[in-house]
Order: sequence, then C-alpha cells, then structure tokens
Amino acid sequence: MVKAFLILLLALGVGAYLSVFLAEDPGYVLVTFRAYSVEVTLGAAIISLIITYLVIIGLFKLLKIINPFKLFNKETWYRIFNQKNVRRQTELGWQKLLLGQWQDAYKLLVESANRAQVPSVNYLAAAYAAFQRKDQLACIFCLSQAKQQSLVSNSGIKTFQALLELKSGKEEQSLALLLAIIKEQPESPYALMLLKDIYVSLKDWKQLNSLLPELEKQKVLSNEELLNLKEQLAVHRLHKASTQSVNDNELKTIWSSFHKTLQKRELVMEAYLRALLSSGNSEEAVNLLTKFIKHQWSDRLIELLGYIDTKDAAEQILLVEGWVKDRPKNVNLMLTLGRLSLRNKLWGKAREYFELALRLSNNTRLSSEINAELGRLLEHLGEHEQSLTCYRQAINLMDRKLPDLPMPNLK
Repeated sequence: MVKAFLILLLALGVGAYLSVFLAEDPGYVLVTFRAYSVEVTLGAAIISLIITYLVIIGLFKLLKIINPFKLFNKETWYRIFNQKNVRRQTELGWQKLLLGQWQDAYKLLVESANRAQVPSVNYLAAAYAAFQRKDQLACIFCLSQAKQQSLVSNSGIKTFQALLELKSGKEEQSLALLLAIIKEQPESPYALMLLKDIYVSLKDWKQLNSLLPELEKQKVLSNEELLNLKEQLAVHRLHKASTQSVNDNELKTIWSSFHKTLQKRELVMEAYLRALLSSGNSEEAVNLLTKFIKHQWSDRLIELLGYIDTKDAAEQILLVEGWVKDRPKNVNLMLTLGRLSLRNKLWGKAREYFELALRLSNNTRLSSEINAELGRLLEHLGEHEQSLTCYRQAINLMDRKLPDLPMPNLK
C-alpha cells in the first residue's frame, strides 16, 4: 500500500512539473505516413502514449483473469521464452556426454531435465554420465527421477539399470532386474541378450539351455551367434557326460540329438572324441576323427590323434603321411607323426619328425611341447646332454616361466 502511494505521489510530481514545463512551450509532434500527417502537442502525445500503455496493460489483466486458453500466466510465458535455452542446454549436455566429459554432461542434463520436453531422457543420460564417473548415488538418483518422470512403462528404464549393474560387476542385482523385466515384458530382446551374457559369464548351462528357445524365437542372436551358443552348450553337455562316465549308448544318444550342422563343428567333435576316449572307445574315436579330417581339416584334431592309443598305429602313420603331401609344412602333422612313430617303436623316424616339427614351428606352445617330446626320446636313447638341452628349451618356452629359486650344487 505504501509502495503504491509513493508511486502515485511521484507520478503526480512528474505530471505537475511537465504541466508547468509545457505551459511555457507546448512543442509539437509531427507524424507523417504517405499522404497522411498528424500534428499534436508534446503534452498530448505523452498523454496518448500513457493512455495506450494503460489500455494494453488493462487488456492483458482482463485476459489473464478470463484466461480462456490457459496461456496468460507467468509459467507459460517463461516456458515460451526459455524453451530455446533449455533445448540448447540439453543438446550441449548430450554433446558433452558423447565426448566423455562426464561431469559437465551430468550438470547440464540434470539442470535442464525438469524444464525439458522429455525429462526422463535427460535423467537417463545423466545417469550414464554419473555411472561413468563412478558416482553411484547420483546414478541411483537419476534413475529414480527417470522412473518418476516417465509417462510410460518403466521396463525400458529398468533394462538400462540392469545394463549399468552388469557393467559394474553386480551380476546378481542385474539378474534379478532382468528376470523381473522379462516377467513383465516377455518380448524384450535386449533384456534376453543381457540375461544370456550373465548366464554365460556364470557358466550356468542349465539356465542357458532353458533360455535358448526364447532367444531363438525372438531372433535375439544372429545365426552365427546362435550356432556358437549351441556349440558351447553341446561341448558342456559332452564334457559333463565324460566326467560322469556314461556308457557308450548314452553317449551316442547325446551325439545323435545334435543337429548335423552342430556335429560338423570342430569343438563339438573334439569334445565328443574326448568323451569316447574317456569311455575307452578309442577305435570309434579314431574312425570318427579320420572321417572328419577327410571332409574338414582341423589342426586341433590332428594333434589329438597323437594321444590316441590304437591297434592300427601303423595304418595311421600311412594315412597321416598321405596328408603331409598337401601340407608339407604343417607342424601339428609332424608332431603327430612323431608320436605315432613312437607308438610303432620307430625311434629314428620319430626323432626326424620331431626335429622337422621344431624347425618349422613358430608357435611358442608347440615348440615347448616338441622340445619336451624330443628331450624325452633323446633321454631314453642315452643322449643325455642333448636331452637336457631340449628340456631346458621346453621350460624356457613355457607360457608361465619357472621362478628363480635356489638349486642344489652337486659339484
């Protein structure tokens, strides 16, 4: 009230001064437009402007009271004039996020979130920025705000939260979230993908096997990825069968349950051959291995052949030597031929193959293994000095070097 009285008093003072000032020389204002002109005194012009201003203000006040379209309020006008700034701030926040400037991105996105058109998107991006700078509390806050501000189901936000939990190494929390999401939204390919990754990481083959039909149905994985996953499951199943010492009939039942495409996979075949060997069926293993090699070459299986004790070792040498014609510099072939020669007690031939394999090898693991085999053979041939040299070479080439430890001195 006092403020209004002071303003009125000031206005009266200014008006009185102007009236005295203009009485001496009223002046004039000339306005021309094309063929029209208006000439009034300065006082009349000032009074007209004041009246016009008051009329406009009065109209705005009246419209604010009536407010037919809910437009005339402070918040609306603030939003209209501030929207451009909010959009700029949000875009800048995203730019900072993509550049990895997590602190600046977080600040910009959070500050503009509540004024943005879709606040939940800002909060999700800010949650990621907080996650990257390892600010767990800020990340939780942003995710919580995103859920509150979201106008639709929170399943997508929960999936994003599960992803962050998984990246943080919190597999159990992520797993619980993903299971709840899939229960709410069964058709959630990305949630299924994350769930698959967790089961693979935990080596939970049982759950992974039960998840496989849904992964296939929703086409979560590419054909090659799906085949690789089936391969892992098949290999695990065969390893489990070999450790449980199942009989041949059960083993063959497991093998026949696999699709032909899966049976042609190198790792699956290797697992099956090892299962056959563990059950004592070496002849069947050799037959399958040689059939596989004829259609699809595999260094892994060639190497495995050297570990199989078979009655037809002489025939195996002839067969493998036939393969050497096409692959004369294959180290695995030479190593396997050396081992097969030992089974046939062909000591000189075995030595030649081991020495040739050693010259051809550029693989540290294989070189270590060949040196060990050659050293063992030379030891039994009485060439102890050369044998010791080979053993030392094998030790030096091992993936994990032996530690430097004190040794007895017999001199």
